[in-house]
Amino acid sequence: MKALHVTGCYYFPNSSQHQYCTAQVNNEQVQLLNQNNDLIHSASTIDCILESPIPGVAAQLSFCNGGRFIPDDVDFRWPFGNKVYSISERLEKNKLLILLSVVVAPLLLWLILYRGIPAIAVYSVNVASPAVVESMGEQSLAVIEKIALEPTQLSIDQQADLQSKWAQMLTALELDNTKFRLSFYQSDYLAANAFALPHGRVVVTDELVTLLADKPDALRAILLHEIGHVEHHHGVRLSAQAVASTVVLAVIFGDLEGITEVVLGSGSSFLQQAFSRDMEREADNYAIEKLVKLGYSNHDFADAIEALQQSLEEQHAELEDNWLKYLSTHPSSQERIEHARQYKP
Repeated sequence: MKALHVTGCYYFPNSSQHQYCTAQVNNEQVQLLNQNNDLIHSASTIDCILESPIPGVAAQLSFCNGGRFIPDDVDFRWPFGNKVYSISERLEKNKLLILLSVVVAPLLLWLILYRGIPAIAVYSVNVASPAVVESMGEQSLAVIEKIALEPTQLSIDQQADLQSKWAQMLTALELDNTKFRLSFYQSDYLAANAFALPHGRVVVTDELVTLLADKPDALRAILLHEIGHVEHHHGVRLSAQAVASTVVLAVIFGDLEGITEVVLGSGSSFLQQAFSRDMEREADNYAIEKLVKLGYSNHDFADAIEALQQSLEEQHAELEDNWLKYLSTHPSSQERIEHARQYKP
């Protein structure tokens, strides 16, 4: 190796004290010489540690004794450096590649978040144990109870009648009545509403029961819609997507500390997001198909959506901050109504 010289500062081990000197590289040896050519330090290139070079930053050379040498020339690179470092540095300086990465990186992130993760979420349905799903559902219900639910004001007879119809419907559809459970709550926040939790519990608000009191078949259609969410595992998939997205973003941006908490809290994470439009369409189709199978009309589902839409319009001012946010991810009401009325087995 031809002798090579570079000036810089040598910082003594475990000290801020430093000395201006010249580094000489020759025959796999690095020697530091002061202005009088006196030897300050000598080491084999094998025992030297090179920092990964960064464009515009001097390539620091560290020694086994804890000392380090920093060249004056920020573009200087040690001849015995790792070739991988030099390749990566050249790539970092390539303007075309930088411009390309600006375009490709967001595209890749979009593919991961909106294509890859949903596909993984579908697979996660098969690997999630019933105990995990049950815990997720109960944890979610506990959160919603604190935020938006109050004890039901429905009479015992009303609840018993609805529970009886619910049980008959489950039996006719050959669904597990230990998994699918119906609960009633009052909610000023959710108003006339129903939702399903991942483990099979379906919650119906008093306001919805009152709204559809003269349309029992429409209420049945809403309940079937919520059962459709459970049967298609939408809650589990949504939770898996939320967790996976959080982990991916944490890895990309370097914040890994909260991943454990995110995974453990996945039961409530899906509450912060509405079902996607595709999931809503799946649940709609399930409800309409099962209505027809049970001998009811597909128009019952359309009637239910129309009643909810009318109620929403009447209470627009009060519900703007909650119901409208909830419905923002649903397909349009008119679209759902037309789809139900035009349905043919």
